Amino acid sequence: MNLSVSTPKNADPEHYRPGHPIAPGYEVVSHMSRGDALDVYEVWSEERRCICVAKTIRPDRHEDRVRQRLLQEGHLLESLSHPHLVRAYTTITYPEPIIILETLTGPTLEDVIADRRRLDVPDIALLGIQLSSAIHYLHGKGHLHLDLNPSNIIAQCGTAKLIDLSLARPAGRMPHGLGTKEYLAPEQARGDEVGPATDIWGIGAVLYETAGGRAPFEARDDWESALLAAGEYLQLRRSPSPLRRRDLPSRLRDAIGQCLDPNPPGRPTSDQLAEVLGRFQPWSTAQP
Repeated sequence: MNLSVSTPKNADPEHYRPGHPIAPGYEVVSHMSRGDALDVYEVWSEERRCICVAKTIRPDRHEDRVRQRLLQEGHLLESLSHPHLVRAYTTITYPEPIIILETLTGPTLEDVIADRRRLDVPDIALLGIQLSSAIHYLHGKGHLHLDLNPSNIIAQCGTAKLIDLSLARPAGRMPHGLGTKEYLAPEQARGDEVGPATDIWGIGAVLYETAGGRAPFEARDDWESALLAAGEYLQLRRSPSPLRRRDLPSRLRDAIGQCLDPNPPGRPTSDQLAEVLGRFQPWSTAQP
């Protein structure tokens, strides 16, 4: 089925409609979202007799690079099993690559922040503990996530689920600027070596936004907006603004700031971060 035959030039092609057999045994229920290269659908799984999520390539982006990245993500997710990582059931390779994922019913953290603007201190700490747990496990499997941001975290019944491992790869050098611009660690922005500390930066950026209601490197004025529009990275030019929130304990503020240290060795490990954040949980007997 060719959905782009009558598509006007420079317009996005139409997505698959409900009822379309996207793959053998899977039928489209609804179109959920569209990214630069991928479409995400709710699908009915005949095998499982339930709704699942299908991640596939946009009709206008069938390039070898996009196909390979999606297949790599699917095979990686199938090999992982962690309560704070989205689960992949299977990866279909023919005729087009599709990842079949579990259905997550909660909002993204991005939506939560937009609705509530900021989280309470125990919730900020719990989010950081859960993200630290997920990346500790992922790093132990030899991969970095490299795209930690509120749109890639689902909040489901008090549990954070990290999604979108399309950029996941082993530590090493990567192309500069690969990832979500406002959340890139400086070494990502420059195209330097990336390692576990790069994901710690991502956790810090997420916690900063949940605490303060805005990303650490959003434009603060017209000049910074112009820099962003010109392709500049604010994290290479300045430090984030101080978190000015009266109920935020200084030790939690300091922990978030340490995650955003421009020098990777200055950032805590996932275990060190989780230990500090655990002091802000009801079960902790340690002093914050």
